[in-house]
Amino acid sequence: MAPLKSKLSLTRPFNQNFLVACMLFCLPGIYTALTGLGAGGGRPGSADVANKTNAILYGLLAFVGLFGGSILNILRPKVSLMVGAIGYPLYVGGLWYFDTTGNSWFPLMSGAILGITGGFLWTSAAYVQFSYAEEKSKGLWSMRSLGAIVGSSISLSLNIDQVKPVGVSAPVYIAFIVIHSAAFFIALFFIIHPSKVVRDDGTHIALFRKASLWTELKATAKTLLDWRYLLLAPAQIVCEMALGLMSSVNGECLGSTRCRGSTNSRKARYFNLRTRSVNNLAYQAIQVFVPGLLTCVLDSRHIKSRRTRGLIGIAIMGSVAIGASSGLIGWLEVNHVDSLDAPAGADWHDPEWPGLFICYVLFGSIYSGYQMCTEWVLSATTNDPEALARVAGMFKFYSSVGMMLSFILAGERVRFLWQVLLQLVLYALGIAGIVWVLIFHIKESNYFLEENVIAPASTEAKRNQEGLEGPYVDGYAVEDASPREVTDEKK
Repeated sequence: MAPLKSKLSLTRPFNQNFLVACMLFCLPGIYTALTGLGAGGGRPGSADVANKTNAILYGLLAFVGLFGGSILNILRPKVSLMVGAIGYPLYVGGLWYFDTTGNSWFPLMSGAILGITGGFLWTSAAYVQFSYAEEKSKGLWSMRSLGAIVGSSISLSLNIDQVKPVGVSAPVYIAFIVIHSAAFFIALFFIIHPSKVVRDDGTHIALFRKASLWTELKATAKTLLDWRYLLLAPAQIVCEMALGLMSSVNGECLGSTRCRGSTNSRKARYFNLRTRSVNNLAYQAIQVFVPGLLTCVLDSRHIKSRRTRGLIGIAIMGSVAIGASSGLIGWLEVNHVDSLDAPAGADWHDPEWPGLFICYVLFGSIYSGYQMCTEWVLSATTNDPEALARVAGMFKFYSSVGMMLSFILAGERVRFLWQVLLQLVLYALGIAGIVWVLIFHIKESNYFLEENVIAPASTEAKRNQEGLEGPYVDGYAVEDASPREVTDEKK
């Protein structure tokens, strides 16, 4: 057993993952809680501005994510994460400014800034998650979800007696900004260069070469055109859309212009603030438990085949996604939400609440679990950190396109029914793509197949001991490897 000092060393992959998770706790975790309070956390009159801000945010986030992997390979995680931490407190400040003054320029500008800086954050976080962990442990979700729980709890505690359909209070904004600001200093003082990351067995994760911009851009284009990732595009697009949809359903229901052709464009909140806060807290809380349960499947030592673990994981989350979408369609139709033309101000004591609460919890599990399955499959395609940086950027590009689409649909007052149906179709296509890639294109192990990657000492020792004569590499079946791949490994 390693001494305590080495367990706390910043060079350990686990500790670097943990520090990035702490940043996610402070930044998107808290941001998710604010967004979940209702289309960006503003007052009833701010829904249009919040939707426009989020559309700008995710449009720029998609653009930056497209090249984020290339930039990351040049700047490395420390600088990228520091840049990524700047935008979130500005964004919350912009929403607070709008709530106070009614002027929209600051939230729109801060949304644009967050779109740019957020691309750096998410690409870097996914890079650390994908490349620092060994094949047997590829998860990084619980800490971010915990941040959202803290944010939701802050809101609920401050608004427990608020039964009117109003916006978010100043103390909530202040608390969120303070927590956001802490992330910058985590990156400044504790994130290290990936070449200094050392596993507990003394091995480094990979060989790192100096990257050139032109080489990175060509490699990014090649990644985007890789047919494996094209098959996974629907899953990447839809995996975060649950947040945009449910924040709109929870926070505001557009007026009768949705389905009656009325000129009344007034926005109407279905639930009061304390009920929205409870919904939001449950949405975030389930995201702590679902990844933990999925980890027991995706990283299980009892299920030897990596392909089988992935298929079980997507079978679970795919069933939840299809079922929750169908249930939400039923709730919307039964309660005529798309026809709402006045603030309902419904409370948790009202009969309409339990149905949406169940849907909200299920969509919270989808937001974390479906996304986790998608990321797990992406990270299973390679162990090369430089390639995974580009994969991380691609993932953020696709997921941001999905979120941008979600907020554009909300801003354009598209009926909730059509929004849910769109997501249902994307979930189904995503499930099909993931299953296809898992069955036909995921190897049981990528170690010893990529020249830049350094395998863990235990894997190397097992390989040398068995001489690759047995049916397993590091305990993983290689029956799907071609004779040429196995022959090359033996050399």
